[in-house]
Amino acid sequence: MTLRLRLVPLLCAAAALLSSGCADSAVAAGGSAAPTASQASPRLKEVSPPPRALVKLRPDRTLGMPSGWNIDGYGVIGSGKDLAFLATPPAKASSGGGATETWVVDSVSGRVRRFPQIDSHWAPSGIALGAGRLLRVESRQLDGTACGEAADAAADCFSWRLYDQSLSSSSPKPRLLARSAHPGHQSRVPHPLADGRSFVWEQGTSGGKFGLFRWTPGAAKAVRLLTRSAQGQLDVDGGTLYLTEGRLTADGALSSRTTYRVGIGQPAVARRVARFTGSGGFAIHGGRIAYFPHSDDESGRVRVLTIGGRTAPVDVGASLQGLYTVDWISGNRLVTWAVSGYALADLRHPRTSTAFSPDAVGLGVPRTFGNTLYVVYDPYEFAQSRGTKPTVLAWRHFSS
Repeated sequence: MTLRLRLVPLLCAAAALLSSGCADSAVAAGGSAAPTASQASPRLKEVSPPPRALVKLRPDRTLGMPSGWNIDGYGVIGSGKDLAFLATPPAKASSGGGATETWVVDSVSGRVRRFPQIDSHWAPSGIALGAGRLLRVESRQLDGTACGEAADAAADCFSWRLYDQSLSSSSPKPRLLARSAHPGHQSRVPHPLADGRSFVWEQGTSGGKFGLFRWTPGAAKAVRLLTRSAQGQLDVDGGTLYLTEGRLTADGALSSRTTYRVGIGQPAVARRVARFTGSGGFAIHGGRIAYFPHSDDESGRVRVLTIGGRTAPVDVGASLQGLYTVDWISGNRLVTWAVSGYALADLRHPRTSTAFSPDAVGLGVPRTFGNTLYVVYDPYEFAQSRGTKPTVLAWRHFSS
């Protein structure tokens, strides 16, 4: 399992546990999720100077959350000038805080559009943004008996729902787009990905299989492109869709991974284009795959292979300790997130790295869009101290 699939469930687990004993209330497909009068929409304000942990990043802009609010550790996604993230309300001594919301922020003006949870008894599990649409996944933890296991309120057993919502409407209403056919492990909760003018995701189907689905705004329902026997990670690179499936090695420390290029014609075809072995996250961009060829608890350098190339993979950047994930910023630059902090590596200077931070404390999942790196900094990310200082969102644009 890749880091993306491992990390998101862990970040959502605490919220999901809170809802494990709630009744499974029905949710109307057209239920309203427009902000109420009590949900005033603030404007995020510039933070200057940036926090010490972000100084070396030299961010182009930094926006601070309102007092007490925090950005969820899932991180920030972007489309055009819009940024979207899960916003956690201030903690309250009596209740531990209210329900998480999805915020869509205009990165130029700081204007915020707020979308409450569709079902307050469920927990947010992921978002996707693109083509003027917002896709949201909500999941609910169930007793283990729903998955054929022993009764356990903390069981790895979940149901999920996927909703579509327009960003252009003045009173947007969510529409139920897909839902789990039956309860399953949290790793099976889909994480949709924007694919130009459409969205793609994987979800469990009958017989223990996994379906690759694609939905285009305006269509009544999603189209199944492929049915696979294993779950993977989806990546979109220059309009090309890739699916990477993994299998743990005998010692369980590494994953042997196979990457397929998926044609979206009818019928869709998956052609194997690469194989690699490593741990932690990996990323595809510009026909290259960046990954960590060592166990999570080992030191080493990130490795880059060229899809379809005849050259051997190359190691880039300085040695890292305990990689979490890696992402591309541009055609040559990539950012690594590890126990040793954030660092920038460049294929044109493969022996060195630029360290943005000496450790990972308070730094969220790094995400990149259009040669821009987005970073969330929140040293007070736990509920008991939430609100001591606001979360800071920073970004820096890199030339090609």
